[in-house]
Amino acid sequence: MKKVLCVMFAALMSLSVFFAAGCAEKPDQPVTADVTTVEETTEPEVTQVPDDLPTVNYNKRVFRVILPDGMQASDVYTEDHETADPLHDAVFKRNNNVMERFGIELDVSTDEYSAVNTKIRNSVKAGSDDYDLCFVHMVSGAALTQDNLVLPFEKLPYVDLSKPWWDKAIGNGFSIRNNLMMVNGDISPTSFSTTSCLYFNKTMFDRLDMEYPYQLVKDGEWTLDKLFEMTKDITEDKDGDSKVTPESTADVYGLASWYLDVPYSFYYAAGGMLVSKDEEDVPFYDPQLERDTMIYDKIYKVIITNNAYYETKIDNFPNVAKVFADGRALFYDAKLASAEELRDMDNDFGILPVPKFDSAQSDYKSFVNGAASMVCVPATVKEADRDFVSIIIEGMASEAYRVVTPVLYETYLKRKVTRDAESMDMIDYIVRNRVFDMAYVNMHDGVGSYVRDLLQKGSTDISKTLQSYKKSAKKRIENIVKAFDKTMANQ
Repeated sequence: MKKVLCVMFAALMSLSVFFAAGCAEKPDQPVTADVTTVEETTEPEVTQVPDDLPTVNYNKRVFRVILPDGMQASDVYTEDHETADPLHDAVFKRNNNVMERFGIELDVSTDEYSAVNTKIRNSVKAGSDDYDLCFVHMVSGAALTQDNLVLPFEKLPYVDLSKPWWDKAIGNGFSIRNNLMMVNGDISPTSFSTTSCLYFNKTMFDRLDMEYPYQLVKDGEWTLDKLFEMTKDITEDKDGDSKVTPESTADVYGLASWYLDVPYSFYYAAGGMLVSKDEEDVPFYDPQLERDTMIYDKIYKVIITNNAYYETKIDNFPNVAKVFADGRALFYDAKLASAEELRDMDNDFGILPVPKFDSAQSDYKSFVNGAASMVCVPATVKEADRDFVSIIIEGMASEAYRVVTPVLYETYLKRKVTRDAESMDMIDYIVRNRVFDMAYVNMHDGVGSYVRDLLQKGSTDISKTLQSYKKSAKKRIENIVKAFDKTMANQ
């Protein structure tokens, strides 16, 4: 599907309320347009960070975007009208503001996420100049960075990754030698929705005379040990057939979870990480057996010892949410977007960050699902066009920070998908420290999934498992670095 969104440049100066001042012309990248200073406006604090972009009119030049359809399509949207959905209309407003500010048109194409990767790959290998910005599936899109197909963002002069609209933790999962080939942040509202969290059934808590965990979170005491205690002895055969099954209409579980979510959300929330960086920002395989053994022991106890519902068949994924929505699970591990599936749930529910390893851990950490969007720029973008491309990308990101994120955060995430003020507060903990790991992104089926694989077997042999990955993981990371160095040499 493709639509061209056209807005004339006539109202540029009247829209200064939507962007901050700035004349940050970079010495080696002159801008071939008149640059003027625009006064800052008085706006809510979230909008006060200036993007330092020049004022420039590109006279209807087309900026071409490709992205997956489905949920990810809401990162840009292709409709050329408002719909009364707050998030959609905020993105629509962001698009219009950027188009009017810089005098551009947006050409937005969508396709299945696998087809998007293929189109980018074919376009670059053919030397075509088809796209300026690409939104890609995090895990499958990572392969594009290793075949000289995308530009490092450090070669895009007006993209300032130190600004608050870019995700600061992204470097651990994607940078090599202090260069990033894919980034994330406010430019992609769906990435926030794919952040991991934990739902709990408030009605069941009330029936069990248990305190809601909100204060534990605030006190820094919401840990895997606490979750183990709360889910202990909850799983129960209620229909009298001598087994506990998700197909039952009566059996209950302490936790409902899916094998492509909970192993990662629990592991990373507890501080796990399989790849580290040296002083030159070069990654290396770095499993820490003692730490990982303790983390896995706690995960094992919550899921295996406490007989959680751990769904391992991909086609049965909808059953996990259904068990919780039917009031038959105390907790449900999922992502923020999953709250949409629970809106008709009869029982009240709350939202929590995924538990920490222990109270000594400084922060709650949140895994970002591999289905999240990442943004990249094709290697076919010529050096002469990088001012234009980087200005529009930075403009889209900073305008999303001002216009989209407040709506997403307050209206969509906090009000639309939560039922109480306490859960609204919990979202702050959930999105504050998001985690990216190169092992998960680049070795999803293998070392990056070792917790998942062990849980499926009910095994506790961590040492043997991590040792078995050592040679292949080391080689895989070396190949990623070599591919990166080749890409840099060709640009």
